[in-house]
Amino acid sequence: VSALEITEMEDLSDQIISQPELDAFVGMTGRDLHNAGFSVTGHDLETMHFFMGCGPFLYDVVFDGTVDEADYDSFNDEEDIKELTVSSMEFLALGDATNIETDTEEAKEWVPETFEFQPKVASTYLYEIFGETMVSTWFNVVDAVLAGEDTFDCPDENTYDWVMGQFPDRCFPVFIDLIESGGFSPDGKGHIIYKKSKEETAKEIEDFEKLITDILSETIKHDYSDLEKALSLYDYFGNNYTYDYDTYYKMAEESLDYIWSYRFFTEKTGICQEISTAYSYLLMQVGVDATIMMGQADGEGDNHQWSYVKINGKNFHIDPTYNINSPSLSYFMMTDERRSIDYLPENFVISSVYSQEHDHPDYVADDDTFSPLWDHILSYFDHDTHNIHYYEITDDGDVVFKDFDYEGY
Repeated sequence: VSALEITEMEDLSDQIISQPELDAFVGMTGRDLHNAGFSVTGHDLETMHFFMGCGPFLYDVVFDGTVDEADYDSFNDEEDIKELTVSSMEFLALGDATNIETDTEEAKEWVPETFEFQPKVASTYLYEIFGETMVSTWFNVVDAVLAGEDTFDCPDENTYDWVMGQFPDRCFPVFIDLIESGGFSPDGKGHIIYKKSKEETAKEIEDFEKLITDILSETIKHDYSDLEKALSLYDYFGNNYTYDYDTYYKMAEESLDYIWSYRFFTEKTGICQEISTAYSYLLMQVGVDATIMMGQADGEGDNHQWSYVKINGKNFHIDPTYNINSPSLSYFMMTDERRSIDYLPENFVISSVYSQEHDHPDYVADDDTFSPLWDHILSYFDHDTHNIHYYEITDDGDVVFKDFDYEGY
């Protein structure tokens, strides 16, 4: 892999419209924005957020009023916003500075691709830590539930306990809501208890499969590299989910039985255990080796959980939870050293407490290729040129834009 390079872009921060100047547009109309040189590049009619470009920059504009859902398809960005009143405006990000004048709606349009749901997912980490017997037994569970059966082949009670206790949340999150352990019998059968009727179970699985493939269609292209898949989902989590502070504070007072990645997917909020498990699960759905990592700061304080991935044969820490709290590339593709700022490597527990009791390879994350991205904010990445466009805000409040060439990843 060739060395990656950083190329600093020209400092364009003096061209960004300041917040006081943006606030002056509040109460004006979309026509006024159009006359001032703004053009619409995208919108969310449900929330009335419009992404508008002016020069090389994008701004988030919220308009007062609503649009009937029946009129969504016929809504004309440039014409129909002219009489709407601006409620708020703020700077969003760098747009496409290389093609400012010729950008078209067609060029910016995201064309979703179809993804096939993968019922059986397990990363290399799971094989190495739990062993092939446990993973294959888990696949027996999957086959049984999808077929509506009550038993599955299982070699022994120990395998049964670990598989039923550790795999559902990590490898088929909806199962948490549908099945529970029914015990192991000496005839080599694991037993499943269904929490709902077989018909309800099948319908909930179908709905879950659609939820997952919809997320992938919205964020991933089939020709994305593993790095691009990880970055797209990292950015998606930062923009589409929230951290559940209520649950976090409740955990200090009582034991909670609803902390699962399935809840995070359906309610779009959660804490670190749910967020990192969901992120790693989506990566496994698109063929990226991923698992979870647990740690504790200085051996004291709160436990934390994040994701751990293998990309181009190298291990990296990725913490999607911290990106939800405050969008930043600081927690993307981290080394052990970088992660040790918050959590010490000697306290890491990979995948499961099972890893503390059984032999597995020593995992080291020491590739600092992506260190230039840390402490910066993602603008966007370009699949065709293999460039991540990002920026930093200096202590003086200036915005400096940079490019990162990830050719080879």
